[in-house]
Amino acid sequence: MSGPSQSIRSLLVAGLLAAVAGTATAQAINATLSQPTLDRWNYPFASNPGYEKIAPSFGAIEVSGFDDRDGQLLVGYNTGAHVPTGHPANWYQVESVILTVWVGVDAQFVYDPSFDSFRTLLQTTDPLYQADADAGKPVEVFGVGFRNGFSLLTFNENSPFGGTPIVPPAEGNRNAFPAIFDTTGTVGTDVSRQVRQHFDAEPLAIGTIPETEGVLPGELVPVGVPMVFDLNGCVSGGQAFLRQCLAAGRIDLMVSSLSPAQGGPEGGTGDPTYPAFYTKENPAAAALGKYSQLEITVTVHNPADFDNSGFVDTDDFDAYVRAFEAGDDSADIDGTCFVDTDDFDAFIRAFEEG
Repeated sequence: MSGPSQSIRSLLVAGLLAAVAGTATAQAINATLSQPTLDRWNYPFASNPGYEKIAPSFGAIEVSGFDDRDGQLLVGYNTGAHVPTGHPANWYQVESVILTVWVGVDAQFVYDPSFDSFRTLLQTTDPLYQADADAGKPVEVFGVGFRNGFSLLTFNENSPFGGTPIVPPAEGNRNAFPAIFDTTGTVGTDVSRQVRQHFDAEPLAIGTIPETEGVLPGELVPVGVPMVFDLNGCVSGGQAFLRQCLAAGRIDLMVSSLSPAQGGPEGGTGDPTYPAFYTKENPAAAALGKYSQLEITVTVHNPADFDNSGFVDTDDFDAYVRAFEAGDDSADIDGTCFVDTDDFDAFIRAFEEG
């Protein structure tokens, strides 16, 4: 990767000297939020949203009037008491976010820790159909998007499920939905109907069960087992989405599975074969301390103070240029997991602002 020439560098530094200003040094934060601020079964027929004791997660695959991702678990955590809010989003360098939820049904679904294409859920007569290489369907976690006037800080446990009508036929109308985000982390695409819309959606994480639990892929999952989601900030828009959430003071995540309740090549009637999870209202979760939990590791600092000296000056500019020219991960200012000219431009803007 080639960086700016020495002459360009000199001109830039000379032109930006007025930006020198004091700032705080990098602040590394590790926080464990042992209970969600809110959780709800995000399902159109939930009789008591926000207070259900269990949240089944299943798909209504290509069933008219329902989303493919029909039953979902929404969890939200207020982070402001642990991570300072109100800074520009690029001040938050998210190192790790790990969500843990607890299985609330016994031996009802098969453990599948691998990604499955939407093609494996099409009818077998569909020319795009692709056989699944393994048993089961993964449990996935996505960021959360909003519609119908709701936002991250206004959608709560007992907010309305959707617009009018809130029950079928109402595809694509839920107020809070699992989403994949653009590189700004602000524009979310609803993945609730991805099977009928024919696109694959990469989640922030696929749920895994710790090896110590002794559950192997393809086996039925016992009740009370933890399912862990180690979020991947390098998924498109992942880091940017998490940065926006931390700046606002709340992280909302949607746990979802396309295990069919009916329809699709694996669906039909009979005993349920999909996962369900404890909510914080569940007495067993309360007695055993098995609340959905979020662990965060984040560094909060002004990206213009690249050398973490507590001041923005020409030393920061020189240090950034060296990292940029070397293609070092630390030069990834915009959080896309790539070092490119967009990062250089982002650093210049931050430097100008001091």
